[in-house]
Amino acid sequence: MKTIFSWRPEKTLYKRPDLKIFRNFVKEAVRVTGCGITKCLSIAFVSAEEMKRANESLVGHTGLTDVICFDYRESFMPQIPMEEGFDGMDEEEESMAEVDLIVCPAAAEIQGGKRNIPYGRELALYVVHGLLHAAGNDDLQPSLKRKMRRREKQCMDELEKLFDLEKLFSEPVRREARKTV
Repeated sequence: MKTIFSWRPEKTLYKRPDLKIFRNFVKEAVRVTGCGITKCLSIAFVSAEEMKRANESLVGHTGLTDVICFDYRESFMPQIPMEEGFDGMDEEEESMAEVDLIVCPAAAEIQGGKRNIPYGRELALYVVHGLLHAAGNDDLQPSLKRKMRRREKQCMDELEKLFDLEKLFSEPVRREARKTV
């Protein structure tokens, strides 16, 4: 599975994850969540302002959120008859993401701080939460939300056996420069 990362939040506040460790984490998170991504996953880390705009324009909600998931595998695509000898997708099609996650480090710092959860662990939870959405879990109704929270805990417990989740991401730099969101 190919994983595409982009990191666009405020550079002075948040450091990038260790990509080697994070790629392994994502591979295992895909496995434990059962989301079925096989070809390509895109994870974009964005600033608080970008996340607010994405939440409003793409989801129709207002304010800051932690993670947004777009699963393109759910889209209806008509079957096109293939020519004999066609061997599958070309390189451009193979690099197209099956699932896009948009993750907000600022939300992790805010929510993690409120719940006394380390920043890196909170961001790891957001990735797991997004992958669980890609696996078909929903949290819009109270009963579904409880079920999804239990699944999150199971996945995080399994991932904690393999990774030091607090160290996937460095602590934010220069906390005194943090903007209020």
